[in-house]
Amino acid sequence: MEIHLYKLLFRHNYRSILLILWIFILSFLSYSNTILQSEKFPGEIEKLIKYEVKNLSQAVNLINLQEEINENYTCIKTKQLLTTIQTTICLHDSRDAVSQEILEKKIWEEKYLIKLLEFLKRYPQMNFIDVGANLGIYTMFAASIGRYVVSIECFKPNINRIHKALQIEKLQDNVALISNAIFTISGQYLKLKTDPHNIGSQAIIIHSSMNYSVINDTSIVKTLRFDDILPVLQTKHIRHAVMKVDIQWSELYLCLTGDKVFDSVNIPVILMEWDVGAGFHDNIRYILKYFLNRGYVATVDMCQILDKKDALYSWPPNIFWMKTNLSKIC
Repeated sequence: MEIHLYKLLFRHNYRSILLILWIFILSFLSYSNTILQSEKFPGEIEKLIKYEVKNLSQAVNLINLQEEINENYTCIKTKQLLTTIQTTICLHDSRDAVSQEILEKKIWEEKYLIKLLEFLKRYPQMNFIDVGANLGIYTMFAASIGRYVVSIECFKPNINRIHKALQIEKLQDNVALISNAIFTISGQYLKLKTDPHNIGSQAIIIHSSMNYSVINDTSIVKTLRFDDILPVLQTKHIRHAVMKVDIQWSELYLCLTGDKVFDSVNIPVILMEWDVGAGFHDNIRYILKYFLNRGYVATVDMCQILDKKDALYSWPPNIFWMKTNLSKIC
């Protein structure tokens, strides 16, 4: 009788122990999963992002846009363009000329933005490549009309502000944000010539290769070749895109390292800053020859063709390179 009772008690306790163990295991797994999701391990997050893009160079700093940006930046709603399109821009302090103008006028480079937005709306297959995004006004407007944007910007404080604006507008899934400077060699660390009064004018110092140990300095940027972004374009199935380029005398490096991108993606419109600075005439000649050889024509406004003989002397500060039938849009 006692033996039978012990057996019953043992069976009951055994089942209870198994049940408790099972509950403990489930709780532990749930807790572990929560920890993995909530804790931020930047290196691991970066690896996970890169695994989503096949054959991505280790030089490419692809930002994790699902990570929250909690900094308290000054962020404003822009002016509405084309009657309905509005977005958010996060600014620097008033020392920065671009931030100050956006704060006052709620827009930046309005006439160029409108031209590109009109083209994008007319051709819905077009996505957008923003090279030298600065505060991201072109990136934000293009993403706001539902186009996928590959946005490249080397200055970390600008990257953080674009990230914050995307978070506010819930447009993280519309953008690949890349924190690099374009150069002839991938994976180098170069110094920026900083200017707090015009952050958009900051240019890389060519002979300034830095040690890896100082990368937390926001004036140190990591380089990539323009072709390094091709795996991102391929992963997102981008075959047609409009491009904006404003990278302070580094346009030459885009041409020197971008053949695969231009061969793989139809880019009929490129808005480019045309800054003929002293000592850069050879660079300008190379850029001119590069785009002319690829079948582009330079225009003032997508329609009025510029004479290549005047390229070093009287072209406007921003031009549209066009590789399309102008009669269809003019």
